[in-house]
Amino acid sequence: MIELIKTGISGLDQILKGGLRRNSTILVTGAPGTGKTIMALQFIYYGAKKYNENGILIATEENLSDLRNYGKNFGMNFKDMEKKGKIFLVEKPLTMLKGGISSIKGMLDLIKKKNIKRVALDSIIFFEYLYPKHNNSSMEFRREVLLFMQKMKRAGVTFMTISERRITDLDRLEYEMMDFVFEGLIILSRVRKGSYFERVLTVEKIRGQDHSLDVYPVAIDKSGIRILHDQIPFSLVEKEEEKQGFK
Repeated sequence: MIELIKTGISGLDQILKGGLRRNSTILVTGAPGTGKTIMALQFIYYGAKKYNENGILIATEENLSDLRNYGKNFGMNFKDMEKKGKIFLVEKPLTMLKGGISSIKGMLDLIKKKNIKRVALDSIIFFEYLYPKHNNSSMEFRREVLLFMQKMKRAGVTFMTISERRITDLDRLEYEMMDFVFEGLIILSRVRKGSYFERVLTVEKIRGQDHSLDVYPVAIDKSGIRILHDQIPFSLVEKEEEKQGFK
């Protein structure tokens, strides 16, 4: 029987038909401003606060004080959870990375010592910086990502990472190498609605578990990111418009 964990992200568990498979690896990808970092923050914060699953957030581009303030804006008190030993924020600036994957060697010790169940990496550019995908090194890049994911699995961790994507138009989506490596792929995008754009989310795949394949509206407000799972999915709206003759 598959064991599912609650994500802590409002509306996402309904789309996932119960939550994420424990010990899975998830890639959250999308354009800037679609809510990827907020999703990673909520996954770690509410995993610890609501579901007693200690977490680590690895930051590569943001400094930790900015992330704490960012979380506070959405009702997440990271400092409080850090004091309780439930959450650990780790800063790995790209300009200071040395020694390849060994530069995060102590991560596994921390996971074991602090009973960590969730790890989020913001973002996968961490690996791109260490192992550039040009000059025929793409296989090394993929190998190192897979190696890290295997270590997370053996440590009993559910692992989420985020990445930027140039093309997020769901009708013109081009799949990248990392899309096939991770067990789960969640895409955040924007669609045009008249004179403005609306954020949307779709779960492209979650290997080994059932989930909705539809496209859902996304709201970002003072409580963070919310997936509006109870609204009519975009595919049904389009079908109804076609039925009424609005093309």
